Amino acid sequence: MVHYSDFVVDSRIQRQARALAERGDEVHCVCLNDHEEIPVGAGKIVLHRAAAGKPRGGKRAYLEGNARFFSGAARRVTALDRRHRFDLVEIHNMPDALVFTALRPKLRGTPLILNFHDTFPELFATLFDRSPGHPLVRLIRAEERISAALADCHIFVTGEARDLLAARGVAATRTQVVMNTPDERIFGARRDPLALPQEGPLRIVYHGGLAERFGVETLVRAVAMLRADGAEVELDVYGSDAEAARSLAQKAAEIAPVGVRIAPQPTPVEEIPDRLAAAHLGVVPTLRDDFTELLLPVKLLEYVHMGMPTIASRLPVIESYFGDDVLLAEPGDPASVAAAIEGVRADPVLARQRAVRASLRLAEIEWRRQRDGYLALIDELAAGRGASVA
Repeated sequence: MVHYSDFVVDSRIQRQARALAERGDEVHCVCLNDHEEIPVGAGKIVLHRAAAGKPRGGKRAYLEGNARFFSGAARRVTALDRRHRFDLVEIHNMPDALVFTALRPKLRGTPLILNFHDTFPELFATLFDRSPGHPLVRLIRAEERISAALADCHIFVTGEARDLLAARGVAATRTQVVMNTPDERIFGARRDPLALPQEGPLRIVYHGGLAERFGVETLVRAVAMLRADGAEVELDVYGSDAEAARSLAQKAAEIAPVGVRIAPQPTPVEEIPDRLAAAHLGVVPTLRDDFTELLLPVKLLEYVHMGMPTIASRLPVIESYFGDDVLLAEPGDPASVAAAIEGVRADPVLARQRAVRASLRLAEIEWRRQRDGYLALIDELAAGRGASVA
């Protein structure tokens, strides 16, 4: 697997790598981590560092960071494949062009998967405020098509993402949806929704990315509004980036100096369930743009899995999967988020009923089903080559 991320906090990579290792496969992850061998079940996961980390800054730093990782990953994959030929290589975007780091194994016939975590053209356009018709965005769409053409199979997070790429000519002989649903190995079985407390503060939680598009500042402002009106609410934020957490903590100290806690360091995936278990309500305050309209955030599914009433931004994919079984708020509107939180406090019985219905919807797409389909796909692609290394 090649992924421009930190294995420790990347739950999608962990779910898939562990599913393979548990049954005895040997999985090599070329990523941002130092070398480490992790025994899992009958197999193991081996981490290989391709670059030091993701640089901060504007377009130049962004492109330079991608170029450094690409170069390091290409060298690492080539060296590893010389040492012990892979049966399969899976590239996790972004960027899509990481497929070319596996050119050597591809040329000798190794099956290649491109796993679309996100749609890169939409993300780039929103990150750098470019229109869909901007030359750079068109160039990235071309890069997406060329990169996708090199892969034997495409994996998508949702059917909506698959349909979008198919509509712009990105297709493969084999495609499959493997959704970002909670890993029962970490989170345990789905929990029955519990009644909210009758007294004491309502504890709200957010975990995951802290980039502006995730709308965490909107949530902080909503909590500040509620506390200003005398509501007993508290917010804990567990981010995946230390520098972004420091920046958010500085803003939170001005907006809501009491009642908001920002964890200073990234929280490992294995610690998330305990953090969520200490909260009453999960909030997913994602802002709306061409990129986030395609998201079904894994944090939302994790809140539902833990039996928590959940508030989420009114975004198309979220609405299509859960309808009003999660309470919807207008993206980027602190007053709307505050009203939704107050609605949960005012009618805890209805909040629990929504959580029950959301849990039943999650059961239809839970990780055990996703895992079985993923492992079957791996076996299909590696058939006849010996599936000892993925």
